[in-house]
Amino acid sequence: MNNIIQNLSGHPFAVGVIIFMTLLVLYFFFKQLIKMALLFFVIILALCGYFYFKDSQKMPENIKETLGKAKVQTGKMVEKGKDAYQTGREVVEKGKKLTEGMDNLFVGKEKKTDKMPERGQ
Repeated sequence: MNNIIQNLSGHPFAVGVIIFMTLLVLYFFFKQLIKMALLFFVIILALCGYFYFKDSQKMPENIKETLGKAKVQTGKMVEKGKDAYQTGREVVEKGKKLTEGMDNLFVGKEKKTDKMPERGQ
């Protein structure tokens, strides 16, 4: 640990480059998150405006109903994702079993071809 600290204190340019690269990566990561958050906010704002102009008396009810539907649909999608993951996992296991059998077949053929005489003899 002392060696690392001594190397870093002896090379301030390297420390600066590492900090710059770290900040650059964090910037691009958070830039994407901020874009998604802003998009989500604009969609919610547009939804609220739509319900307000459609019927301002029932707006809170409509928003609650729509958010409830979104929650239900999100739950369904999560369940489908879990099922797809489980199916994929089963396929991988079956593939492993099949490849284990194929390895034995190839090894067996190699042994048989080694024992066969050449055509010229």
